[in-house]
Amino acid sequence: MNAATSLALRICLFSGIIVLALGLVLSDQDYGRDILWVGILILVISPFVGVLTTYVYLISEKDWKWVKVASVLIAVIAVSIVMSILK
Repeated sequence: MNAATSLALRICLFSGIIVLALGLVLSDQDYGRDILWVGILILVISPFVGVLTTYVYLISEKDWKWVKVASVLIAVIAVSIVMSILK
């Protein structure tokens, strides 16, 4: 579980950094700012990806106690995302 979650978080981190660097390089163009926002979005959703990865692993291991805990965490994150969009 730790290896899969760590890999997912590293992929998100490096992807976000690469997209941010690309956005900085292209910041002179009109779409550079949009690329920067995508990089920030990738970095913001990376913890959610980590939780989802752990959730899938816990389901495969049939560890129902921690699946419930991860489900509550996913629900809280989802509600906060929806509330921030509606704000």
